[in-house]
Amino acid sequence: MKNAEDGEDAARLRFGQLLRKARGQAGLSQQELAAAAMVSQSAVSDLELGKKGTRRDPVVRLDKALTARGVLVDAWDAVFSGSGMTAYFREVAESEHVATTIREYSLSLVPGLFQVEEYVRAISEIAEPDKPPEVITKIVKARKLRKQILERPHPPKVTVLLDEVVLLRRFRNPEVMRLQISHLLKLSYRPRMHIQLVPTTAEDHPGLGGSFKLMDVPDTGSFVYIESQQTGLSLKQPDVVARYDRTFAELRSAALPVAASRARMEEIRGNIT
Repeated sequence: MKNAEDGEDAARLRFGQLLRKARGQAGLSQQELAAAAMVSQSAVSDLELGKKGTRRDPVVRLDKALTARGVLVDAWDAVFSGSGMTAYFREVAESEHVATTIREYSLSLVPGLFQVEEYVRAISEIAEPDKPPEVITKIVKARKLRKQILERPHPPKVTVLLDEVVLLRRFRNPEVMRLQISHLLKLSYRPRMHIQLVPTTAEDHPGLGGSFKLMDVPDTGSFVYIESQQTGLSLKQPDVVARYDRTFAELRSAALPVAASRARMEEIRGNIT
């Protein structure tokens, strides 16, 4: 219970920092923002200090008053919507909404930002076979909320490196992977999205140590996130981030070019029976 409370406190503080930054960029005082968003000045102050949470409606009004283009709303949805997100992942989910670049390498699964609902359900039911259907539905909802950042007019620049074995995985329902690959192909044509496969023929590549995610966040810097089945860890030490940065560069050199990756995805999809 204590860890959950600590997670909520930290999430409110980070949301407050995001709100304060947005207000500064808009050049508004707390009083001016309160008037424009039809909330009390004390509510704005409490939110910025992380003293308390709020409902979604005031966040929508604050976002509109600040012309934040959905950044505040998406950040609130991702963390406070009651979608069952694990506490250790909250900072990562919040960072996704303000990141300028996201680079991700996956050795075992399609990353969460790019999963279709059928894939989310399948892997969640496998990982948590004893969970009731309503819990699985919450997990699906959390993925949908996270993916909203990709629909913005100016989303972060994203580079995804997938080990080819990720797409060779078979599910009881073959339609799951067929739909997932079709979604990845569609995303691969977006201008700020690069999806590349690291082929199984790549010998001794440095990604065999496991999946990781690199993000560049304004005013925060770069950090790397690594995750196991039961927990996750954000690493911000410059030397550690630099090592993962080099590893990502090496993996990208080993990956197929974008067009060749797209052709290989189409081939894999065509072989699913």
